[in-house]
Amino acid sequence: MGYRGRLIHKFLCDLRRLDTAATATVVGGGYDDVFNEALPIADGSQVGAPSRREHAQVLLPCQIDRIDWGDDEMLRSGHDTETKILLHLFMEDVENAGLVDDNGAPKIYAGDRVEAILDEAGNVQEKFPDPPGMFVTGVERAGYGLDMGSPARFNLLTLTVSKPRQGGEA
Repeated sequence: MGYRGRLIHKFLCDLRRLDTAATATVVGGGYDDVFNEALPIADGSQVGAPSRREHAQVLLPCQIDRIDWGDDEMLRSGHDTETKILLHLFMEDVENAGLVDDNGAPKIYAGDRVEAILDEAGNVQEKFPDPPGMFVTGVERAGYGLDMGSPARFNLLTLTVSKPRQGGEA
């Protein structure tokens, strides 16, 4: 296999993939297929305890592009800050982490959570509190590598990651 390229300005993405099967087995909670989210467990509070279950942590090298970071917006529920980033993953790293299926499609989906961004030495550069969390909202394969002598194949995986909106949109 030829040269597939590389990432520049690397960070590490601390990815926590949603485990829908484990979430579905939580007594009193589970997974709502209609709204694509974990149901809260009644615990006597207004919000309930989370029933979301996640696979083991995966650290993946990434490049970061900011779309919105700290933009203020006024919603019906009050002041909210928009946070939305793009994480570009090198497909070879995704493959080496075992996150592709038999057809080569990535096993990273909307609803997976990004816990933090770390530098290459493992030092936390940005931690995303949960709640509200930072969640994958889009997954797109891109890039075709640099080796012109081999068949074209996707070389990058771009994740759109954002904080959920609080209180709905106007």
